[in-house]
Amino acid sequence: MKLMRLVSRAQLLTISALLIAMTAVACGAGGGGDDGVTMGGTEDAPKRIRIVESDQIFTEDDLKGIGWKGQRDFILDYPEATVAKWGYLNTKEVGILIYASAEDAKNHGVTSAEGQTFRRESDGQAPDNDSIDRISCRDKAGASAVKAETGFGSKSFSASYLDPEIAESDDVEAQTRVCSNRFPTYNDYTVVGNIVAMCESDTRNLTDPSTNCEKIAGWLIPTE
Repeated sequence: MKLMRLVSRAQLLTISALLIAMTAVACGAGGGGDDGVTMGGTEDAPKRIRIVESDQIFTEDDLKGIGWKGQRDFILDYPEATVAKWGYLNTKEVGILIYASAEDAKNHGVTSAEGQTFRRESDGQAPDNDSIDRISCRDKAGASAVKAETGFGSKSFSASYLDPEIAESDDVEAQTRVCSNRFPTYNDYTVVGNIVAMCESDTRNLTDPSTNCEKIAGWLIPTE
């Protein structure tokens, strides 16, 4: 199994700033809704980060209970995560990292989520290495998705697609072509207690907001 590459010094500084900002926001954060949003990314490629404090320890079954359908384990290693898997919620892809504690989620989980949503400043694409697990391969108009050549074997293929049925296929060689427009599938992410949810956007524009990341805290912690 490949190890996740170490984040750069610039990314570490960004993560530290985000943790400080999110800690301040989390003190007043409630269940769901759009409260507690911290903006990250860039002006051209913004991402929405939420951290919601909770004393509950959530499990994979709790996520299944709100409709998340897990598909496969991630390929890379995610330090301290007890579950690292991608799946679908409301027809959109959501990657899930589960930790033993909320503290681990706010530290190790945020670091991992920042890495999985990282875009190059020059063109907004994913870095040219194996540090991102899920890639959406788009044409120049952003109107379609194709399989990307990543170097992984067919049983551990890591590209991401718009069509869940195609994504579940192991017949990689017959469908693979080189991808010249590689974008991170996930943009927004939400920390809820011991869980980190990394979300695909609601639209084909991968930097548009994600309803799943906006609402997941409320679905896991419903208000009466």
